[in-house]
Amino acid sequence: MLLDKKFMPIDKLEVGMIITSDINFQGRLLLAKNSPITEGTIKILKQNYIVDKVEIYFENDSKEDISFKMATLESLETAFTEFSSNLEHIFSTINNIKVNGIDELRSFSKKIQDEFVTTKTVVRDMIFYNCADHDIYRHSVNVSAISFILGKWLGFNETEINLLTYSAMLHDYGKLKMGSNILNKKEPLTYNENKILRSHPIKGYDFIKSIPYLDTSVSLGVLMHHERMDGSGYPLGISGNKIHKFSKVIAIADLFDNIVSNNYSKKVSSPFEALKIIHDDSLTKLDTTYCNMFLNHVINYCAGEDVMLNDGSSCKIIKVDIDDLSNPLLLHNGKLLDLKEEKNLYVKNFISDDLLKAK
Repeated sequence: MLLDKKFMPIDKLEVGMIITSDINFQGRLLLAKNSPITEGTIKILKQNYIVDKVEIYFENDSKEDISFKMATLESLETAFTEFSSNLEHIFSTINNIKVNGIDELRSFSKKIQDEFVTTKTVVRDMIFYNCADHDIYRHSVNVSAISFILGKWLGFNETEINLLTYSAMLHDYGKLKMGSNILNKKEPLTYNENKILRSHPIKGYDFIKSIPYLDTSVSLGVLMHHERMDGSGYPLGISGNKIHKFSKVIAIADLFDNIVSNNYSKKVSSPFEALKIIHDDSLTKLDTTYCNMFLNHVINYCAGEDVMLNDGSSCKIIKVDIDDLSNPLLLHNGKLLDLKEEKNLYVKNFISDDLLKAK
């Protein structure tokens, strides 16, 4: 029998199983490649949501069919599209929420959380298989999903995660109060147009705070999601601990989704460049602890993935350094390839994503 690999859900792991790649947590090695899983490791994995699945060795005569992974991603993409349509309906009828309470928001939030419980697939879909030019509804669903997952990683309790998801869903609601000439403008905004656009957190806050029985943390998360730790954000210009923790989470999710969907101020050439932008902003603008939690988890999901370089060659990711995210250590034709030493090479995209896009 040949040794093969497969992903095993955390709750199905057994002591003695051998992992295929390193598992890192908060910048430290939790379990090294080719090591047996222990009871202590399983406990830490379950408590901290480091990953939801672990790749292990097993005996089999044939390789896993990539079509399963493709079908899973396509199914998830269908769910994202459906959620976006549902959110558009909620936004178009949201005035009724003020009469009927928050039942519709609660129901929609639960659907999102139930669908996105398989963290690895969601992370890959949004981060490494993201589509460009999202509308406000798809963007809001993406931000909700990332915020929900990051909230779990940060150890937020169930009530906090529910409220965080509400806030993330509604974070850009105020933009619907802007004119379409501003939202859909391709050219740079004028000073006055940019001033109007920057008022969207206040417009969203003013409406959301009036929804009966909705915790104030939801509206505060909306109001402050463009604030920055160094005080350079808007609309209040506050800094540090004055910013609500929901806003700190949403800020990361909002920025990252804008980067990978080409709605950022500059075009990025690879998923790892997008991660580097988050890392760089964590030094002054975004919450450092929250960013490190986000980046460390995403790095864990990168290990073992197949990627294509800008020269067309295919490689497997061995290790990603959080302090040098653009230059992972790769395996190419049985030999290690360190992009730190190859200045003309970079990871262009993930190979399985190319297969999906070609269908």
